Amino acid sequence: MARQQKKYQIKNLNSGDINFDSFKKKLQKYLNDYQIKKIEKAYIIASKAHEGQLRKSGEAYIEHPLSAASYLSDFQLDYETIMAAILHDVIEDTEINMEVLQQEFGMKVSQLVDGVSKLDKINFSSKEEADAANLRKMILAMSQDIRVILIKLADRIHNLETISVLKAQQRRKIAKETLEIYAPIALRLGIHNMSIHMEDLAFQSLYPLRFKILQNFINDARGNRKELMKKIKKIVEDKLMDEGLNADVLAREKHVYGIYKKMKHKELKFSQIHDIFGVRITTTNVDDCYRVLGIIHNSYTPIPGRFKDYIAIPKSNGYQSLHTEILGPHGLPTEFQIRTKDMDILAQTGIAAHWFYKIKDKTSLKDYTKEQQWITNLLDIQENSGNPKEYLQSIKADLYPGKVYVFSPKGDIIELPKKSTVIDYAYAIHTDLGNKFSSAKIDNKVVTPNTILKNGQLISIFTKKNVKPNPGWLNFVITEKARHSIRASLKLIQREDATNFGEKLLSHALKEFNIKLKDIPVKTLKIVLEEYNCSNIEDLYREIGLGNRIPKLVAMRIAPTSDNKNKPKSSKGVNIEGTEGIILSYAKCCFPIPGDKIFGYISQGKGIVVHQQNCKSIKRVKSKNEEIIDLSWGEDLDDVFNASIKVEVRNKRGVLAQISSLIAQSNSNIESVTYGDTKETGHNIMVFVVSLTHINALSKLMSKLRKNVNVISVERKRS
Repeated sequence: MARQQKKYQIKNLNSGDINFDSFKKKLQKYLNDYQIKKIEKAYIIASKAHEGQLRKSGEAYIEHPLSAASYLSDFQLDYETIMAAILHDVIEDTEINMEVLQQEFGMKVSQLVDGVSKLDKINFSSKEEADAANLRKMILAMSQDIRVILIKLADRIHNLETISVLKAQQRRKIAKETLEIYAPIALRLGIHNMSIHMEDLAFQSLYPLRFKILQNFINDARGNRKELMKKIKKIVEDKLMDEGLNADVLAREKHVYGIYKKMKHKELKFSQIHDIFGVRITTTNVDDCYRVLGIIHNSYTPIPGRFKDYIAIPKSNGYQSLHTEILGPHGLPTEFQIRTKDMDILAQTGIAAHWFYKIKDKTSLKDYTKEQQWITNLLDIQENSGNPKEYLQSIKADLYPGKVYVFSPKGDIIELPKKSTVIDYAYAIHTDLGNKFSSAKIDNKVVTPNTILKNGQLISIFTKKNVKPNPGWLNFVITEKARHSIRASLKLIQREDATNFGEKLLSHALKEFNIKLKDIPVKTLKIVLEEYNCSNIEDLYREIGLGNRIPKLVAMRIAPTSDNKNKPKSSKGVNIEGTEGIILSYAKCCFPIPGDKIFGYISQGKGIVVHQQNCKSIKRVKSKNEEIIDLSWGEDLDDVFNASIKVEVRNKRGVLAQISSLIAQSNSNIESVTYGDTKETGHNIMVFVVSLTHINALSKLMSKLRKNVNVISVERKRS
């Protein structure tokens, strides 16, 4: 039932509303009178809607959205964002609906509010499903308007600031979610101030004792090093002045959670953390940044390996700065950050910095290249995730920025997470580059797909038209884009393979009734498709290819009854071309390879399973009344197949290495090997599974192995 709409009368504000008066003064610094009047209207309507509602702290509910809006005004965000922040809970917690918001404030503001609102009116089967659904909706809203996430972050900050009134379990849940999702999102958007503020608030709520102890340590250290930092600051200022450089020098302090992360990650004690305090220098231009760096290195001894140039190679969130660590007075390691004033604004406020520069109509994500790419990746993950738990884990894994910088052949710098592989790089450049991957070179040397990348390498990817992603890549790729692109492609390949192979199977089955696919009457086809609940013939092919429908039974249903008596006595088997993909599998009990006589049976959901004709499992298949299909190998197979060989050898040192070397020299890969001995003879038995292209290659390999002086017998293991 729709909520009853009511017209809200706009009256003058209560002059005693001190909170709004102070908020209004902040707005007057950068907004005009018309825009402030619109915000006042939003405040009045939100106040009326939340009237009588109290937060658990006992304060009026309107204080929460007003605090969130006030926080955003510190970033000088536009008036529509401020209005939406004030109204962000009205849909969720009051009788106001989207229609009222659209009528009173227009489409943009109502869409912003809707993007922030939770999906609490929908029943979900689990908490994970609800969390995933809320995150999905927010990311989708972000892709339309980036201001949605800014409102959500401000909302989360005020919730954390007032979290002490909640029960311990609820506090821990909110704090954990903040550290895993919201603080990393703020960091990825470059809003450093928001990120560290949320991290410290969440850390204090999640581990109050650890926070208190670390805070006390920092306070003690601050007292001990205060004079030393003053001395360094004065020396640097004097040297910069002597060189005629106009720069601001600021002594800075690491936040509590940042220190805790470093202690935990590197397993250090607080006394072993030397860069708690540092110096930040802001200049007017990039050239001055590098001049300042030279002065610092001339004045103090730089620590090797501690210099990073984020100006030449910015971080994924757009952050730019020079970082260097030096040995200061008394051997105290001190970090220096050197950047321009514009870089400093971007470092502190990230994407919100665009409003500082008064760039109009820049709310669409398409105006921010890095943010656009990141959100697009999140949308791809959303589309290809199998379940809510997988989606949440994928988003969390994607939120942390990379640390490996490599070069494309065009000289572009590509940033990837640590331990990224060649395949991760290919998918980072373009999905098609990954899907069509054939080979790769690093610094002009051929490498394997699972090669882990290192800083400064030049990566070249080569493709082929007819290749497909290898399911084995999922065992080593680490980026979510690569993982989900591979999965999505494999799903598509499975559908295509199933459709093509199903068509081939049905065509073969219809031959027994002297019928061709093109000759099936439209009326007959329509009846059959309805019976099998298929919308078109491709769906029916796919069902057959996946093993969900038996081709002979479908053929019998299509064929006229009178023709069943006149079917031919025999027909050739279905050809296997080696391109059927994952809907056709080869039995591991007998390992059929080209040259063997083969048959197949339909396994529901798995398609066709191929066996050798003399495989012992034929009896089990027949006992289950599963349909057996005559199969034969195509002429131009372009694939490798596994075969199993049993090798009996003398019990001598180094024999396994000898046999493995002989197999490798025959251009065969060893997929697996098992090793044992026989009590009767004392000989060793080795069973290899090797990859080959044809039975002739297997015969040559076995003949080669028999010539080894330590080999007693070689035979193919068929079942």
